[in-house]
Amino acid sequence: MLKTMPWQSPAAYWMQEGPDQDVILSTRIRLARNVSGLPYPNFQTEENAQALLQQIEEIIPLLEESTEKRWQLFRLKDLNESQRSILVDKHLMSPNLGERETQAALLLREDEAVSIMINEEDHLRIQVLFSGLQLEPAWNLANTLDDLLESRIDFAFSDRYGYKTACPTNAGTGLRASVMVHLPALVMSQKIGPLLTGINQLGMVARGIYGEGTEAIGHVFQISNQISMGKPEKEILAGLQAIVKQMVAEERQARRMLAERIPLQLRDKVGRTLGMVQNAYLMQSQEAVKRWSDLRLGVELNLIEYVGYDQLNRLMVQLQSGWLNQEASADETLTPEQRDVLRAKLLRQELREAVISPMK
Repeated sequence: MLKTMPWQSPAAYWMQEGPDQDVILSTRIRLARNVSGLPYPNFQTEENAQALLQQIEEIIPLLEESTEKRWQLFRLKDLNESQRSILVDKHLMSPNLGERETQAALLLREDEAVSIMINEEDHLRIQVLFSGLQLEPAWNLANTLDDLLESRIDFAFSDRYGYKTACPTNAGTGLRASVMVHLPALVMSQKIGPLLTGINQLGMVARGIYGEGTEAIGHVFQISNQISMGKPEKEILAGLQAIVKQMVAEERQARRMLAERIPLQLRDKVGRTLGMVQNAYLMQSQEAVKRWSDLRLGVELNLIEYVGYDQLNRLMVQLQSGWLNQEASADETLTPEQRDVLRAKLLRQELREAVISPMK
């Protein structure tokens, strides 16, 4: 049993200080794996699903011995809606897994750096989530865990096609590497369109904050590889690393350009946002994310004092409905207006000490 349940704190391993954190929030490595001889989760029986869960439970002692950390298996049917939402908001599991209550489960390492989604689209999705840009360390950990699991589980594999997956785009290596980036200056300077078109031509794709099928709100994008077949893992990672490094350089250049050309407008934008959130009594979810993006830009440009990246990262979770519902300790789901009131109150409390830095 973990000391702290993952929904009891908005903090996560990936929210701590990391490389290039002024642009990059997190790095994720995900490996899709399926068990040989079992139907994919969309077609499996309840008996198939429970047999796999039992097999995973038997492997937990091996994982704990090899990593010297505790692990816990959470069956989604045992979690309430708020708890599932918080797990999604902390990026410990996908929205898709949260909707598969009866057969789905999440195996979580105590530090929340590793989570294994069970019976999502594939039987297993091994996920490592680190702060900043850390593709190689995240890959090394994911690869080690993959080898450990494969020593006990017969993964479906083809000499011709590689690892077999429910979706053909994940076949081959089964690798989906992604980096979450904050690109407000490129959006403001209207350079984001050509940049995203360019990375698409290089075999990468930009998705929203929660991955495939989600909107890129708050100027946050997930940049990931499109295809996992035909290239070795190290080559895929090297390509993503090069593209993300270039995006970091272009975002920083765009920030410098904006700071030189419209310094007062930037300071006014950030200052107005800070003043608004420190005095607001109603705040809808979409507006809160936009204000969060402006505040993060202020920190990135050294326009705001007494606010840190870790605090802003936690706010990404705290501003969402799952956390607000849980914090209210309500017997039933809060109304939208009640959530708006709590969200505004939370922002006032979290940012009460924040100030605009003196002009130089």
